[in-house]
Amino acid sequence: MENENPRHAGVDVQTVQHALAGDQSALAQIYDAYARSIYRYHLSRVESVPDAEDLTSQTFMAVIEALPRYQHRNNFTAWIFQIARNKAMDHFRKTHSHSEINESMADPSQSEALEAVVRSESRARLKSLLHLLDEDERELIRLRYTAELSFVEIAQLLGRKEDAVRKSIRRILDRLSIQMEAHHA
Repeated sequence: MENENPRHAGVDVQTVQHALAGDQSALAQIYDAYARSIYRYHLSRVESVPDAEDLTSQTFMAVIEALPRYQHRNNFTAWIFQIARNKAMDHFRKTHSHSEINESMADPSQSEALEAVVRSESRARLKSLLHLLDEDERELIRLRYTAELSFVEIAQLLGRKEDAVRKSIRRILDRLSIQMEAHHA
């Protein structure tokens, strides 16, 4: 199913209920299920490992504090990522900085020098194009490809319809593809 992302494993309702009851192992399961995605999300926003680590810690502290108020109306993944987004926004308000999408660097030793240069130029071009997107578009790309959320989870997080999220991401990707092709023409 296209909505599901096998790299992102959430937690089941029972785990959340056990965590609500104060079960430390359930809290650990929640951390294990979400820490990597939340860290990657924060790193893509702040581009600083120490800041991303701090924001991830702050996110999970806020999750623990807010857990008693969690209501099962929404998807738990959407709820926990809303906390992560709020922590990122708090960080930007405090530091008065802006966010951009961080690129993951490929290992240049795995290919010939010329191919590495071409890839590097393509990454630089893509990064500049991503920087030109408005903040809402960058956030959609971050949530889908950095945090690895499904379309359903993004829709629940942002209070939008799944189909609208899917179409928005498709339009952004199509536009980026056209711009990348135009640059290489």
